[in-house]
Amino acid sequence: MTPDQNTSNNPIDNSTKKSVAVSSEHSETVQTSNPSSPWLIVWAGLSITLPILLLYIYSCKPEAFSFTGVELKQILGNQDIDAMLATLDEPETPTNTATAAPITDTTNSGLAKDSTLPFLTQGSGVFTLPAYELPVFADTTKHRILLIGDSESGGLRYPLNDYCLANGHKLVLSMEWYSATVFNFGRSDTIDKIIARFKPTYIFLVFGLNELYARDLKARKIAANQLAKKLRNIPYAWIGPANWDEDFGINRVFKSSADSGTFFLTKNLTLTRAGDGRHPDVQGYRIWMDSVANWLQTSAKYKMAMKPPRKRGRPFRSLIITLNAAKYRGY
Repeated sequence: MTPDQNTSNNPIDNSTKKSVAVSSEHSETVQTSNPSSPWLIVWAGLSITLPILLLYIYSCKPEAFSFTGVELKQILGNQDIDAMLATLDEPETPTNTATAAPITDTTNSGLAKDSTLPFLTQGSGVFTLPAYELPVFADTTKHRILLIGDSESGGLRYPLNDYCLANGHKLVLSMEWYSATVFNFGRSDTIDKIIARFKPTYIFLVFGLNELYARDLKARKIAANQLAKKLRNIPYAWIGPANWDEDFGINRVFKSSADSGTFFLTKNLTLTRAGDGRHPDVQGYRIWMDSVANWLQTSAKYKMAMKPPRKRGRPFRSLIITLNAAKYRGY
């Protein structure tokens, strides 16, 4: 008997070979069925995600879809912005100040305490803006400029400072209200008090970054109208936010509340962005201010001297007030 024959007739070896063969077949079966599992997961995910995505896209479209005469309702709905703006711009009934609700005292609020700004911490009751004389407006007027806005105004104040120094203007105050919206600026009396204290001859408003996705446009329109009332008889430039994405109508709301020729639409500018993706970087703020300055000299209702500065990055020595809407909302 040869060794080969002896090996082949060994029952243990034969059973081992059968086991190996069975295991091999089972392994092949498992391997053939495994590749389909990831695709099942992908198809399951798409069957859930795709309908939701299509519904969201449909809700954002201005047109409604009809099928056999039945209009499919949109989840988010689209507002008729033009009709809403026209309605809210109708003459308002004068408010009786004698019965108006008193404004809460800000003594214990989060508003910045400053010995040079006593009006911010005095008393309570309805605040009325005292009258003061403005200079006869002309392009050559040397202005007392007040800058008010959200966090984007904090970056724009430095190139604005360069323009002020180059053109003989004085930037009397930069008030940066973090996370603020038109509700903070329109509903509170903080702006009235700032104007009364610093008596600006020109006001820059820069905000809207925190409202790009706002859909409650009717409420924001009312607040924007309230803010516009505070600026009457004072030359101003209402500068829209630097959009990194399309807004839902907040720029149109602001433009409709501002006087004709006083609103600057920033969203069409291409500005370089900072690392956070929300704010312009140093170069972006300079490009932004250059565009605003050109508009102020050529197209704005209240034109002013804004020749480009020869030096950039001049020292900033104006007063700065910083507020946080999370701690002090103003109303």
